[in-house]
Amino acid sequence: MKASDDLFQLIKSMSKSEKGYFKKFAAKHTIGKKNIYVKLFDAIDSFTEYNEAAIKAKFKGEKFINKLYSTKNYLFNLLLKSLSSYHSDKFSVSKLHMMMIELNVLFEKGLYKQFKSLLKKSISIAKDNDKPFFLAHLYNKALTALVTDYYENSNVFDYKSLKETALLNLETISINEQYHVIYNDMFMFSKETGTLRNENDLNRLNEIINNPLMQNSSLAKTFDAKFRYYTILGYYYRLTGDNKNWLKQRYELVKLMESEKKFIKENPRSYVMALNNYLDACIHSGNMDEFLILIEKLKKFTAQFENKKEYIDLHIRSFQMISDLEMIYAIKISDEGKIREIIENIENGFKKYKEKIPENRKLTIYNRIAFACFIIKDYDRSIFYLNKILNVKNKNIEPKQQIFARIRSLIVNFEAGNYELLEYNLRTTKRYLEKHKRIYKFEKLILDFISKALNYSMDSERIMLYEKLKNDINKISTDKFEQNFLKEFDFSAWLESKIQKTDILNILRQRTI
Repeated sequence: MKASDDLFQLIKSMSKSEKGYFKKFAAKHTIGKKNIYVKLFDAIDSFTEYNEAAIKAKFKGEKFINKLYSTKNYLFNLLLKSLSSYHSDKFSVSKLHMMMIELNVLFEKGLYKQFKSLLKKSISIAKDNDKPFFLAHLYNKALTALVTDYYENSNVFDYKSLKETALLNLETISINEQYHVIYNDMFMFSKETGTLRNENDLNRLNEIINNPLMQNSSLAKTFDAKFRYYTILGYYYRLTGDNKNWLKQRYELVKLMESEKKFIKENPRSYVMALNNYLDACIHSGNMDEFLILIEKLKKFTAQFENKKEYIDLHIRSFQMISDLEMIYAIKISDEGKIREIIENIENGFKKYKEKIPENRKLTIYNRIAFACFIIKDYDRSIFYLNKILNVKNKNIEPKQQIFARIRSLIVNFEAGNYELLEYNLRTTKRYLEKHKRIYKFEKLILDFISKALNYSMDSERIMLYEKLKNDINKISTDKFEQNFLKEFDFSAWLESKIQKTDILNILRQRTI
């Protein structure tokens, strides 16, 4: 985003009610009935694209136009203050932030009775909402006030009890942060590795999960600690292919969220993620009845945020998650009509949200669409989406997405008969895999197959190669480091379709009967 676009993007992200609140807020905090900040706000709000030249032309002759940069900067900060005020009562964190400021004001003014009353109320809110960081600051204020005799009487707080409570709270914070570190370690491992492909990957994963805090759920005492505990285990069992425990941990996470409705209200994104992860586990574990019930539950929950600009990120994430889940389900049940319908819905979503969806968030969907298009024989569209992944310049994307795209690109171009292009793709894919040290059993089989298959012009001449590749894949399918990768692209179904001379959808349908 360009620096000059920052103010425009912020204004365009605001809902109608947020904009209305800002104008009232600005009237109280700036001079003038129709002050320059509201004028500038209205002008920028009227744009569909940011145009600074148009602003200068519209306000030509106004004094502020000569210092437009500083005026825009002031308006940006004024908008943030307005938004903070608007949302201050919605979340406990916002309330506690405001209370901390109010406590400082009361204390500095020597209003110790009022300070004491607000402090007790703040501590109660922090306890009820499981906010140990705020409690640490509040206990500190209480202890400081107590030992320096600012209270009018000595029985407001008991010093010994308060000190013990404060120290226990510090231990809670320490444990929470340790869970947070493990949580981040697991995400970074998943991002960098994607799937387990060798003993080194497994050893790295086990180092994370063998942390003493992950050995007993009773050690996770707060909501945040429990949330991270179940999330970490969910990722661990997904990566190790333990579907039963993967499903169990994802269920425990949803149950945790639903046991505390206030946490869902304050963290709707976390609840959506929890439901999404549980649905993902359901569909991969074959728990289809539960999947169909919960997908409707997820849709109903996220529908309340539709067209609410303050929740645009949540709604975009929901669109991506639901699209991906429904695509997996449609492929599982081999419903060609449903597959085409979902592809159209996703493409309409891309047009609707445009650049609001970061490119790295689209990659999983691109890969999913590419596979869906492959099995319905829409090879051109499949190649189109695979190329969108291959052309991403961001080096920090998950290697799994690049590897899937490159391997799939070989198969799709092979099916499409793009043999000249395929020879080039074969060389570049091999170089990429060698550079990243990612040539394992499966990758080697595919590279060898494509290399040999190019020497034959007809499927009838390649039949032995199909049968050999199918047998070789069956042999490695019991390898714990190859299993998860094979699940992402049903190569055995594709090979069976070639051997039986039928569509891959027919093979997939046979498996669901």
